Amino acid sequence: MVVKVKDFMTKKVITIESSRVILEAAKILSEQQIGSVIVTKNGAPVGILTDRDIVIRAVAEDLDIEKENVERIMSKPLITVRPEDPIFKVMKIMERRSIRRVPVVEDHRIIGIVTQSDVGRAAVIAPSLGAGIPEIYLTKKKRETET
Repeated sequence: MVVKVKDFMTKKVITIESSRVILEAAKILSEQQIGSVIVTKNGAPVGILTDRDIVIRAVAEDLDIEKENVERIMSKPLITVRPEDPIFKVMKIMERRSIRRVPVVEDHRIIGIVTQSDVGRAAVIAPSLGAGIPEIYLTKKKRETET
């Protein structure tokens, strides 16, 4: 059985237009209690903005977060997967690129997002994934039961 991205992705994805200011993005992250938003330009996904991007690229660089737009500090290019892709593909992308969130795209639209937590959940729920799962995705509880 192939475990697919669509089985573990989070379907609710928050977006922000690239021309909006960084402060607005920070407020969205806080209000929604999330770690990232997908940045769009004219409705098309062009990047991702994380709480870490705000700290490292805006606050630490002393940018005026009330005036600078999110496009200036977003992470790009946007690395995506498809809903039918195997969850292993996401694991490999996350590990190789050192990222924690991967948007899911279908017909050029964002339909979900897969986070490290989602991948970890897949690793625990779908034991058929076997020994190929990098240790980082296994929860503490899962690691303890294996020892």
